[in-house]
Amino acid sequence: MNERGTSTHFEEDSAAQRNSPHLVTTARWLFVLLGLTWLVIAVMSIRRLEIASSMVPASILWIFAGLMIANGLLLFWIGWGIGRGNRLYYYFGILLLAVNVLLTFTDEFGTLDIITLVLDIALLVLLIGWRTKFLSK
Repeated sequence: MNERGTSTHFEEDSAAQRNSPHLVTTARWLFVLLGLTWLVIAVMSIRRLEIASSMVPASILWIFAGLMIANGLLLFWIGWGIGRGNRLYYYFGILLLAVNVLLTFTDEFGTLDIITLVLDIALLVLLIGWRTKFLSK
């Protein structure tokens, strides 16, 4: 708390980390890893655009690549904010991970899908199982 009786983001962040530093750190790195994975998948999709555009319009493929990039950036944002005591990051993280799990089964299922699915489920279990550690101020 500062002299006005309000807490700063730094104090909220350190309070959550004092309660369970390893859980918060693990969750943050899993969000970063998932974000990087989605950015790599997006780059791979863009590189295969010429080959794939013979089957699907290129505009649709660009939209998918854009959504993958947005997903990766949102995962980075949640990784940055999780454990700060702000419920927005926690609940938005749960929502995004749940949507990612559901969308995994709507398309072809390959090696990258298995990787993202395992990471998504592991992170969901971590967040839901120890929710008080992430929501404490």
